[in-house]
Amino acid sequence: MGVTLGRIGGFQNRFTIEAEGRWDASANTLALKETYTFDDGHIDILTWTIIKGGEGQYEGRETLIEGLADGEQSGNSFHWRYHRNVPSADGTKSKFGFNDWFFLHDDGNHMTAHASLTKLGIEFATLNAFYERVV
Repeated sequence: MGVTLGRIGGFQNRFTIEAEGRWDASANTLALKETYTFDDGHIDILTWTIIKGGEGQYEGRETLIEGLADGEQSGNSFHWRYHRNVPSADGTKSKFGFNDWFFLHDDGNHMTAHASLTKLGIEFATLNAFYERVV
């Protein structure tokens, strides 16, 4: 579950996230599907292919991102940067820069995320989310 807060307007929306991933150790690749369901009813589905490179380095591909996502992991934190066309409830898309931080807690069952969304280099909104592993 999470919320989006606007830079000027405060609370923008609430959402839930369902995520499912499969790690392929032989290819150092994670196939990850995230489904965001927003309180206005619209849904955004991200289908990632994330490849582990060198020490703590990752690159990601997703259908609506521009180029590659660039990530790095250190300890319990993961930092992820990319630009993505984000669909709105009315069907239009807006391009945002994402600067995401993920923090793993306890034995990997809980994670928090904080994302800064930018347009033309200016922070437009922040997103805060909480993940809980359900098996």
